[in-house]
Amino acid sequence: MALLAVALCFAANGQPAYTIEAADSVFLFTSFEEPADAGLRFVWSKDGFNWKRVPGVFLKPWAGSGQLMRDPSLVRGPDGTFHLVWTTAWRGDPGFGYASSQDLVHWSPQRFLPVMEHEPTTVNVWAPEVVYDEPRERFIIAWASTIPGRYPDGQEKHHNNHRMYYTTTRDFLEFTPAELFCEPGFSVIDAIIVPWSREGEASYKLVLKDNTRPVLALRVAEGDSPTGPWRNVSDPITESMTEGPTVARVGEEWLLYYDNYGVKKYGALATKDFVNFTNAPVTFPEGHKHGTVFRVTQKELDYLLRVGAEQTPGLGQPFVPQLSPEEITKRLEEIDRVAEAGPFKPTWRSLKGFETPSWYADAKFGLFIHWGAYSVPAFGSEWYPRNMYRKDSPEYEHHLKTYGPHTNVGYKDLIEQFEAEKFDPAEWAELFRESGARYVVPVVEHHDGFPMFDSRLTEWNAAKKGPERDLIGDLAAACREQGITVGASSHRAENWWFYGGGRQIESDVQDEDYATLYGPAHGKRVAENQSEPPSKEFLDDWLLRSCEIVDKFEPRVMYFDWWVCQPAFQPYLQRFAAYYYNRAAEAGYEPAINFKEWEGYSFPRGTGVLDVERGKFAGIQPELWQTCTSVSRNSWGYIEGQDYKPTGEIIDDLVDVVSKNGVMLLNIGPKADGTVPEPEQQMLREIGAWLRVNGEAIYGTRPWKRFGEGPTKEAAGSFTDGERPEFTGNDIRFTTKDDKVYAIALAWPDDGKLVIESLGEAAVKASMVRLLGSDEAVRWHQSDEGLEVTLPVEAPSRFAHAVEVKLEESANNATRRE
Repeated sequence: MALLAVALCFAANGQPAYTIEAADSVFLFTSFEEPADAGLRFVWSKDGFNWKRVPGVFLKPWAGSGQLMRDPSLVRGPDGTFHLVWTTAWRGDPGFGYASSQDLVHWSPQRFLPVMEHEPTTVNVWAPEVVYDEPRERFIIAWASTIPGRYPDGQEKHHNNHRMYYTTTRDFLEFTPAELFCEPGFSVIDAIIVPWSREGEASYKLVLKDNTRPVLALRVAEGDSPTGPWRNVSDPITESMTEGPTVARVGEEWLLYYDNYGVKKYGALATKDFVNFTNAPVTFPEGHKHGTVFRVTQKELDYLLRVGAEQTPGLGQPFVPQLSPEEITKRLEEIDRVAEAGPFKPTWRSLKGFETPSWYADAKFGLFIHWGAYSVPAFGSEWYPRNMYRKDSPEYEHHLKTYGPHTNVGYKDLIEQFEAEKFDPAEWAELFRESGARYVVPVVEHHDGFPMFDSRLTEWNAAKKGPERDLIGDLAAACREQGITVGASSHRAENWWFYGGGRQIESDVQDEDYATLYGPAHGKRVAENQSEPPSKEFLDDWLLRSCEIVDKFEPRVMYFDWWVCQPAFQPYLQRFAAYYYNRAAEAGYEPAINFKEWEGYSFPRGTGVLDVERGKFAGIQPELWQTCTSVSRNSWGYIEGQDYKPTGEIIDDLVDVVSKNGVMLLNIGPKADGTVPEPEQQMLREIGAWLRVNGEAIYGTRPWKRFGEGPTKEAAGSFTDGERPEFTGNDIRFTTKDDKVYAIALAWPDDGKLVIESLGEAAVKASMVRLLGSDEAVRWHQSDEGLEVTLPVEAPSRFAHAVEVKLEESANNATRRE
């Protein structure tokens, strides 16, 4: 069966709602192969005529009773999100499957939409076909169903007499009731809508399959609406036993692709008017079955080609928990009891009752700590334990050269070398206090599966191996003595695939004696395409470990790394969040969960605090958010040869983030011996010194009506750290508190004059202006053009410079107007 084309993404002028320049684009074609249980595939073409296979599968189907993926239809919405619908079963399912993705690799949870459940005798729902109707800002999904006896059977069997129906949606959350889409007076399946803008002609063309025997061929109809009614149905334009039309605009022509299933070959027709057609020479990989053609960028295709080549199924082994089944059951029952008994319930609707803690909104600056056995080799990054088992990686070669074969010395042996013999938690806490950090979030378990505390759930933890000390427990106590709020970070989810490379080479990961450390060791990409998702046993263990952290440390922030975005975690995230928030309510503290929106979605907005890894937003956000970044550009954990950022760059980013309703979580990477590297100590003390002068403009503030002004443009989104040019003296950021607005210049102006356009008389009435950290009175003048401040000869700080502007209502005017 065919798919409604992506053509409806195009406006009347032929331009797509989500614009891709043709010069930097290729054609992508959704595909499947019989018996249709493997999942979504792709083929691609540069010219629309010659097609090649993208290796791999990109979404294993689980939705519906049949758990098939036939007829995958895909469209890109105006925001760039891809939406996929597909047939889940030959018969019996009263609906279709659907999912969404930002990159065609990482997908939302699969859902099943029972669009025909109101018609209990419906035989099937075939070939759901999705398009974007740009003029009406909605998606249209059409499909073929047989309702026995609804229409005269004619030559058709009673259970094979199809008509087409449709639903619409704006957000894939709410859908309109099913309506009749196409009733041409004969059995019909498969249709593609083509917007048409020729003067004097109907607005839309419809290519459909006449499914009556012996016709079984494609025809063309026309209409004034993308949902019909359809009229002037043409004679067949293809031979019998053809189906699955989809179209692509290639130059001045449309190419109409179709599946000639009678001879098991793909064909195409070329047309300029959908009246006259000529055969077009096309080639397709063997086994390709019909889908939708659409454009992607060359970069997007390169990513798919890389991901497909990285898919290695069958690497993993079953996850074996270290607690008994009875203990696991008992603990899970207790978790669920708490999750159901308190003010929060394990549903997203209930969890949206989350309120941002006031302490968090006031804190503005915290410290992240990546410290573990991965700091022993001090090479590459904190991903050393994964990359050391991956052939052709620098870590693999370094490991062989430094430690010898992976069968002799594996990561388990590096854990034994991790002694933390110089770790002084009181010394760390004093440094953190000096830095001005108001909260600290140590990584309590990284992807390596080695908790840095005394865990009951694994023998592989810092209290029993390596340092033989509850490192996190000692650090948390020392920080609290200094008045620093303590959080915790869990990166456990990634352990499902973290050691997968070790099962492709001769290594100790293959040794069953160490399976409790190395875990299931699956392939990352086959986990992400949902062919080998995390098992129930692994997910149960993830929940137990997460709740253990809550019980041991009562963290005010619980940070999760990105891979909990995988759909398999969804019910577990809800259970955890309800447990955590309810436990906090019992204990009387304000909690928050950090989550990400990179390579998928985990927690919905409004259920915690969004974290943007190594990146920012372009403007003020309505809810508090966090950026996590590092003092180093090339690693989160300690390595030799760190590429450190200048302190001023970090401070500028802190100011920028705070002005946009954000907070900064700045990472440091201690050495294996438990000492903080001297350059990092110096950076923290410099930040602390700046905050002691300018903290009034940071701590406890809120965004002003504008985040800032100035010429420097920044990239937005995750992993955009370091992509901006250096800020100038004209780049200013704003915060506010009580009756004050703070204008923070990100560089000292060359002429000593700060001109703040946003603080003109039309915006505010200033009564007093002073430069934080300076005892010298500043000269200032306010006009419609802005607030002009003449600064002292010497700057009070090496870095950003904060000017306090007291508003007229508070009349303490301690400075002199010009």
